[in-house]
Amino acid sequence: MSHVDPLLKRLADRVESEALTLPITLVVCGTTVTGEVVPHTVWAEHIAEQLGDSASRASAFSADFTWATEVPEQNRNYLHLNGGKVVSGGAAFPEHGGLFRIGLDEVSGWFLGEIKVHG
Repeated sequence: MSHVDPLLKRLADRVESEALTLPITLVVCGTTVTGEVVPHTVWAEHIAEQLGDSASRASAFSADFTWATEVPEQNRNYLHLNGGKVVSGGAAFPEHGGLFRIGLDEVSGWFLGEIKVHG
C-alpha cells in the first residue's frame, strides 16, 4: 500500500491554494528528480503552450491541457514540476528541464532545494 508523506502533501496543497512555487528534489521510484513545484494550472498552461506551438500532430492535444487549466484538480494527488530534471551520474536531463507530473504516493524521499549540475 502506498504512503504519502503528510508534510509533502501539505506543501503541495499550499503551492496549489496560494499559487506559490517551491524548489525541490525528490526520490521517485529510486530516481532523483529536481525542479520547481508549481500549481497544476501553471504546469498545464505551459504544456498547452508547447503543444499549441508544435508543428506536429501533437498540437491536437493542446486543448486537453487548456481544459486542465480551467478545471481545478479535486484530489491534488500530484506534484507538478517546471524545469524538472532527472539527475544521474553527475548529469541532469533534459538539459533545460521539462514539465513533470509525479504522484505524491511515488515519492519516497525529498528535500527542499534543487540540485545544480555543472557540466
